[in-house]
Amino acid sequence: MEAYYSDGRGRYSTGESYDWFYKYEDCDDPQIFTSSDGLWTYGFADPDNPSDEIEILRYNGCEININIPSVIDGRKVVALDSTFDGFFELESVIVPEGITDILGAFNGCEGLKKVVLPQSLENIEYGFNCCFSLKEIKIPPNVKDFSYAFMGTEIESIDFPQGTQNINNSFADSDFIKKVRIPGSVRSTHGAFSDCENLTEVTIEDGVEGIEDYTFYHCTSLMELTIPESVRTFGRFSVGYMEIREYVDAEKTAYRIKGECIVPGFCIKGVKGSAAEKYAEEHHIPFYPL
Repeated sequence: MEAYYSDGRGRYSTGESYDWFYKYEDCDDPQIFTSSDGLWTYGFADPDNPSDEIEILRYNGCEININIPSVIDGRKVVALDSTFDGFFELESVIVPEGITDILGAFNGCEGLKKVVLPQSLENIEYGFNCCFSLKEIKIPPNVKDFSYAFMGTEIESIDFPQGTQNINNSFADSDFIKKVRIPGSVRSTHGAFSDCENLTEVTIEDGVEGIEDYTFYHCTSLMELTIPESVRTFGRFSVGYMEIREYVDAEKTAYRIKGECIVPGFCIKGVKGSAAEKYAEEHHIPFYPL
């Protein structure tokens, strides 16, 4: 097994070297390897405790429809870390069972249209950020971390699975998301749907304890939100607020921010005497008891 430093291969047959990996930048002697077939660069899943479990750090080939192997050089693949980062031409991929994490694995894969995910998956942090062609995805039931996962995708609806804990910035700035269900297990929501101007339908299940900063900020099409009694805390501009924007071009691609205001026509529904009612009163938002 030969250590990987600079072997001349590049994803697009350019000869470009792929020997920089963020998590090893302070390591003098990184344990990074190239697979025997030359297609995969990988390291130990736990660098401090080398074992037969590995994470794939880079795909070195140029195929655009890929079935990721579950075993490489006799070692079990349990994670992907920035594996296909910036691989614009990638169109479809099958992720095998046994993989639990896909940290930034498909970040910037602008042409990715089809993904099959394993039931073993637990973490997709930054997983599909800037996958501009991805319109739908089937989420396995055990995923807990969705932070920054779907920014820039064309996904229109998502039902986060029970057990989900982190949805921070999961769809921030999305132009396509319209319908969302948030299970009661969620504990982190910071900026989850900030600037999602086409979001119209949100279900927050009982059990969610807080709505953090900017969670639904500038959701200008969201006219009402039913907030369960379990929600006791609200962050800055978390619900009902939008930016006041002064556009400086006819195409509305550039603007100046002139301040914030309540989304016109927005209202909150909830239990009388709850934190939701108090929030509505403090921010002069119409409140309707359930």
